[in-house]
Amino acid sequence: MKRLVASKFFWPILFLAISCGPAIVGDVTEPGKGDPRIAGELAPGGYDAPAHKFEARRHPSHRRTLTVPRPNYSSLPALEMRMGACYGMYDKEEKKIAAGPKPRPPVMKKPRPKKKNGGKKYKGKKYKKKASGKKYKRPSSSLDGLLGSGAGGGSSAGMAKSAPAPGATPSTASPPPSAPMAQPSSPDRSREAAPAMEMAESEEIAGADYDDSELQIAGDVGEPVEDEIGSEYEDWGAEIYLSNDDTMSLSSAQRVIYAIDKFLPLPLDHIRPHELLNYFSFETLTVGDDDDFAVHADVASDPREDGIYSLSMSVRGRPVDKASRRNMVLTWVIDRSGSMHDEGRMEYLKRGLRRSVKELKDGDMVHLVLFDHQVCVPVENFVVGRDKISDLERAIDALRPMGATDIHKGLSRGYEIADRTYQAEYSNRLILITDALTNTGVTDERMISMISKYYDSRRIRLSGVGVGRDFNDSLLDRLTERGKGAYVFLGSEAEVDAVFGPRFISLIETTALDVHFLLRLPESLRMNVFYGEESSTVKEDVQAIHYFANTSQLFLSDLMARGGELRPQDDVMLSITYQDPETGDELFEDYAFNLDEIHGDAYNVRKARLIMAWVDLLAQMAARPIPAMYSYSLGAWEDADGWNACEDGRVELGKLYEGLEDDGESTRVIDLWDKYCSRYERPRNPVKRQIVKTDDSWPSAKKVAAPR
Repeated sequence: MKRLVASKFFWPILFLAISCGPAIVGDVTEPGKGDPRIAGELAPGGYDAPAHKFEARRHPSHRRTLTVPRPNYSSLPALEMRMGACYGMYDKEEKKIAAGPKPRPPVMKKPRPKKKNGGKKYKGKKYKKKASGKKYKRPSSSLDGLLGSGAGGGSSAGMAKSAPAPGATPSTASPPPSAPMAQPSSPDRSREAAPAMEMAESEEIAGADYDDSELQIAGDVGEPVEDEIGSEYEDWGAEIYLSNDDTMSLSSAQRVIYAIDKFLPLPLDHIRPHELLNYFSFETLTVGDDDDFAVHADVASDPREDGIYSLSMSVRGRPVDKASRRNMVLTWVIDRSGSMHDEGRMEYLKRGLRRSVKELKDGDMVHLVLFDHQVCVPVENFVVGRDKISDLERAIDALRPMGATDIHKGLSRGYEIADRTYQAEYSNRLILITDALTNTGVTDERMISMISKYYDSRRIRLSGVGVGRDFNDSLLDRLTERGKGAYVFLGSEAEVDAVFGPRFISLIETTALDVHFLLRLPESLRMNVFYGEESSTVKEDVQAIHYFANTSQLFLSDLMARGGELRPQDDVMLSITYQDPETGDELFEDYAFNLDEIHGDAYNVRKARLIMAWVDLLAQMAARPIPAMYSYSLGAWEDADGWNACEDGRVELGKLYEGLEDDGESTRVIDLWDKYCSRYERPRNPVKRQIVKTDDSWPSAKKVAAPR
């Protein structure tokens, strides 16, 4: 009976197995006919599956009003000038205050004239001025723990308690502890009073800080490609959060170019590839009237490696100009310590401040906070359009370097004033300009950086500006990383004029807060390398950024194609989630792209490859030992191997430069490489070493064939 059942079902089962099962080795059909799963013909892309489509969600209109309400000067606090306390320069009004009230001269009594009305005194009605309404009192902030003086309300003194100056009111607040505990931001425009900054059991304060000691030139998230492309991976079709840092952190590129132009040694940790990549511009799309972003995508095969495709996504935020930007409360925190005298740093600083005055508009409120080993506030509550610009310019011109450097104390006072004068309808921004060579007070970088994270949750944003060849890059990078702020370096007068001139809006205004970029891949693709700062399938592992006005950035990644070929029928999608900077509303925008439509010449990909090759070559040169004898001049570095490496790099970059000759920035990259290499002295008899492949490798270094 069993034999009968077996024979009854044997042939149907065998037929189904042959017709529906996997291809049998040797079975071949005529090209263009039959089942595409049979060996000899693969579905487009070398991977058989239905087309993977993404449907972008339709978002509501994000159209913005271009008119900014007229400032209400009567609602803003009165100007306080302390030029005397901070500079020893008293103007007429301050002299009156410093001298105190003048003694009144004796009054000589005159004889009363006779009254014509017969001595009758007219009694008129006495009117009392009625209060117009209840006076609003903003809840006080218990900030004494961190700030040390004047926290929570009232007018701040001209000089900090630790070193009172003439005319300054000494503070009676308690001394500051090390750092605040971060608090969540309020979802709407109104803010609650700042809670007491206690040294709570914070994960970050306890030591769970990020480790930025190692430099990663390119974030390789995969493994070497084996013979059968993609067979050993399981992360196909992943959803990956990407971050390039914020859009105005350009310090790395500015410092690298500064070192090249000055023939200075180039430290390896100054080379941050994502910043160098986004220092240069790429093709973008115009932002739609109903959008906050525009995304332009390109994809192209990698000529160096089979089965690898480079995907670029250039993101542009909505444009903002001086007329359409929000009014701002701008708190300058200025380092005037003795080290600012070196290399003309103070003159760079003053040049930038003077230039920025032209970018202010009526209704903007400005505070000027100076610090060395003590703190002084020469200008507080200055309002453009209400107060005389000459007063602000006079305070800038009077800046002189002096004393030691206590950044923590300067930041604390600056944030205290910014928090006390916070305006819900305004953009509230603190800009720190320093060489960051802190040498007194709180000097621990992690503790100093906690203050910026705390006040970012209070909706007071930070921008950092570094000056000087040897400024503390680590501290400023960490400060702005914690505060999700911009970070630039002033290496030339041209950079100063750009940062504080046409690009000043990008330093002070954000168009989106807490932004996350999510790349969605089809099942036929996986991430191989991401050329950015962070990438992860876990959202919490990638820090959100603030998107600065009038900026763009490029997300560049190398993708591995399943089966070795790109499937033109599949889609990729970039999802952007963020917070409205004015209302606090949670918003999103999706951008889906068909691979066939974006596959082609890919100008952005070609330019990005040139820049990343230049970055990698710079990193290799920076890793070389500095010659025993060298100087900061042309041809002064004696290193024959270094010169040969430069020649090899020139050939490699030249190949990538082909087809980009009309792009000025690409030409600049080639010129920068030539300028960097010009520090090396040409060997008298340069010998080009021939690369020889040998077979004398150790057994464990060879690939072992898998047993059959």
